[in-house]
Amino acid sequence: MWKRLLNNKLFVLIAIMVVFSLGILGQVDTRMHIGGSDWDLDNLIYINIDEYLVDKAGEPAIQQQAGLVQPQLGTGDKEEVSDTALETLAADEPEFVVPGETLALMLEEEIPPPVNGKEALTPPTAELPQVEEKKEEKPTIFIHKVHAGETLWDIAKAYGITVDAILSANSLKDPNRIAVGQELRILSVQGVLHKIATGESLWEIAERYEVSIDEIVKANSIQDPNKISPNTEVVIPGATRLRPRDVLVVNGQLQKAFDWPTRGRISSPFGPRWGRMHNGLDIAVVTGTPIKAAADGRVTFAGWNGGYGILVIIDHGNNVETRYAHNSRLNVKVGQKVSRGDVISYSGNTGVSTGPHLHFEIRYKGNPVNPQTYLK
Repeated sequence: MWKRLLNNKLFVLIAIMVVFSLGILGQVDTRMHIGGSDWDLDNLIYINIDEYLVDKAGEPAIQQQAGLVQPQLGTGDKEEVSDTALETLAADEPEFVVPGETLALMLEEEIPPPVNGKEALTPPTAELPQVEEKKEEKPTIFIHKVHAGETLWDIAKAYGITVDAILSANSLKDPNRIAVGQELRILSVQGVLHKIATGESLWEIAERYEVSIDEIVKANSIQDPNKISPNTEVVIPGATRLRPRDVLVVNGQLQKAFDWPTRGRISSPFGPRWGRMHNGLDIAVVTGTPIKAAADGRVTFAGWNGGYGILVIIDHGNNVETRYAHNSRLNVKVGQKVSRGDVISYSGNTGVSTGPHLHFEIRYKGNPVNPQTYLK
């Protein structure tokens, strides 16, 4: 029994010596960097295996205790990453820079303090180049003095504009009649110059020239499109044709803007006749005389129509239509677009007629009016 006890004590003593020797060797090896244990006895961490759990963020609690991972803090927690942990991370990374520090160094200004726990990002404050706004200049009018041998076509080509633009800007009716030394107004842009008539609106002008009202307002620096004065000249940018005579209706009023469909003796005027109303104007002409459209429009009827005989009806828009009766033959068909002055038929003596003539009507909103009031 004593032998057994002695053997046990000897075993314990040997075990203690072995453990003590390993501890000393481990420290020596560590200091000499020749292998051995990686433990640092001065900073040895004792871990309870029951507490080795994964926290809410999925990081082992052992790393949190070591100060290497910042714990997930709840409301009211005041814990911060230890200085030792930050120093350790800084030592591992060659150039450890706090996020946002580089931007601050570049801008040479401080990053504003966090707001509500979130880092406030400051945009670069470097001065941007100032871009000057280009103001649209109102088209100007040049004065051109006509030289010997010049024609309107020569002048228009030289300035890159149309003959109509020169005609409209100078109120010329005959492009073939210009004199040497005559001063002509020339627009600096492609377009025509339009003089506003009494009661005429920019919307009607824009519709007639098929140009955006915004373009007209911009080109003429108009402050209020609803307030334009009669006889004011406005530039219609992009327009290539002068259309003052095409205005048939202004502010709901029929205008004196229709061309004569033919020239001849008036054999019967508009008004009461033989106990009933005569809704048109009779112009006596020989059979076969060309009949022309009084304004631009679209043919809505072309054929025989009772007492009218061979009839042509043209719709001019804005509830305006014209009628041409007693023709001998037609030159248009239904649906065809016609321009002012186009030959649409030839006069005759068809239908209820006492002799060759043209019966011409102008109707506004379905009601016949006196053509002589509105023919130019």
